Amino acid sequence: MALVSGGRSTLNPNAPLYIPAAFRQVEDFSPEWWQLVTTFTWYHDFWLSQQQEDGAYYGDEDEFDGNDVVDLLPDSFDLDAGEDLAVLDAQLEDFIQSYETKETGPKVSA
Repeated sequence: MALVSGGRSTLNPNAPLYIPAAFRQVEDFSPEWWQLVTTFTWYHDFWLSQQQEDGAYYGDEDEFDGNDVVDLLPDSFDLDAGEDLAVLDAQLEDFIQSYETKETGPKVSA
């Protein structure tokens, strides 16, 4: 009623937003968390600000800009086919030869 009677408010305008303990203890990405994030804009903003402060979901800007997927790929790929590829190649050759033999068929002499 201080404002109604013309007096000054004693509230601190620079105070951080009050978040009830029940909301702060919700496990990230749980159904309850999702409901809070999608229902309350202030909780969504609070959660994002906490993650940015922790650096949990947003890496250093110098490290990854979020737009270049190539940065996420490894430097090289290990395609360890080795002996398996040689076996498959030999099986393919055998299959091709057997197909050609069936196609021409045995020579019948009259």
